[in-house]
Amino acid sequence: MKKIFLIISIVVFIINEVSSNLTSWESCAVSLFIYFLLEFIYDLGKRNVTLDLPILLAILTWLIMPVIFYHEYTAQNPLAFLWRKYMPIPSNDYFSFALPGTLTMILGLRIPLDRNALNKNPQLYMVNMQKDLIAKPRVGMILIGVGVVSGLLDFLSPSSLKQVFYLLDHLTYVGVFYTLYSANKYKKIIVPSVVALMAGQAIVTGMFGELIYLLALSVMLIVLGKKMRFSVKLAIAVIGFFFVMIIQSIKVDYRQRSWGEGAGADPVYFAQLISDRVTEPSSMFDPAKLFFLGVRLNQGWLIAYTMYKVPSKCSFAYGQTIWESLAASFVPRFLWPDKPEAGGKANLQRFWGFSFRSVSMNLGPIGEAYANFDRTGGIIYMFFYGLFLNFVQSQILKVARKRPTLILWLPFLFLYVVVVEGDLLMALGWLLKGAFFTWLCYLLFKKLFRIEL
Repeated sequence: MKKIFLIISIVVFIINEVSSNLTSWESCAVSLFIYFLLEFIYDLGKRNVTLDLPILLAILTWLIMPVIFYHEYTAQNPLAFLWRKYMPIPSNDYFSFALPGTLTMILGLRIPLDRNALNKNPQLYMVNMQKDLIAKPRVGMILIGVGVVSGLLDFLSPSSLKQVFYLLDHLTYVGVFYTLYSANKYKKIIVPSVVALMAGQAIVTGMFGELIYLLALSVMLIVLGKKMRFSVKLAIAVIGFFFVMIIQSIKVDYRQRSWGEGAGADPVYFAQLISDRVTEPSSMFDPAKLFFLGVRLNQGWLIAYTMYKVPSKCSFAYGQTIWESLAASFVPRFLWPDKPEAGGKANLQRFWGFSFRSVSMNLGPIGEAYANFDRTGGIIYMFFYGLFLNFVQSQILKVARKRPTLILWLPFLFLYVVVVEGDLLMALGWLLKGAFFTWLCYLLFKKLFRIEL
């Protein structure tokens, strides 16, 4: 089947080369996206595809969206010119770095590691986990309870404990999985109720990104080991894409009312916006809405602007931000008060000479790779970045053979790893904190509750 996907991609490349005004680099980007999208849908349920999500997101936001901006939202487009969101460097200059850098990351993510220590059949992870949960019908409820209480106390906690309560809040999400796969007779009521609570929390805060990533990772875990027709998986992918399009299209309007106008959370208005998009999907294709949706998805603009600024305006870091990120991930803030903070502002200040106070923006791993090591060095770095994530996942799956329920923590552990808009500090910081937090939960539950998570 994958040979067919390869043939389809090659045919698309040839057609684009012959009949479109795309460059060869751009045609290659389109074909790459088609192949990995079809492969992702085909492999869904057949194997663990957690690290396939950043591949798809990287190709979409680093390669496909820039293709659109190079041809539709140029400096001649009124909106792109007004907001200065057109690509600032020539297409060949951009893609001759971004495309090879994406490919080397994919290579690092896909190299098979420690095959003998992993279950060749992914279904074994789910079967072993469910066997382990047979005698633990209430564990999920305890996790959910701790998570919900922590979420409520988060608003009252001092700034020094915000991160602790934020991690504890995510036990709600992990607890849903424990309940879903347990023998709890009320799980058909509990699971939908908690999911609705999480959705309500997103509506109250106006922050939908984390919920979208959690849902995507959840679907990948739930279908793992299940036999499904390609057409069914394709339908799931289409529905998921449509859902994301709806959320992205209403996000600006909803935030403007709840944040800008000070109206606060308004579930009725949110439901009205959803209803409008579902009943009139054509409204999502309004030129202005499409432009701002494209801006939010076009990570390539941030990468290209970094390439425009470095080294002509700002010098290469030669690994400085990488080593600082590694150190900052291990050293607590009370020992290093002014250590870099995740979120991207430090990198924007370092490589652009300024940052945005009210907007969260980041260079992404490939932008940071270029800003540190130039073109060739950045491409090589992306291989090791992918290899590192690959190694971390292989070690988690290795431990999951002895502790089967650890597979249920996989979406939580990789929540901010699959986000390709982040940088090394965000990915590594979340992985280390998440891994330590998970280990601590296993230890404390055993010591305090005499429960083996």
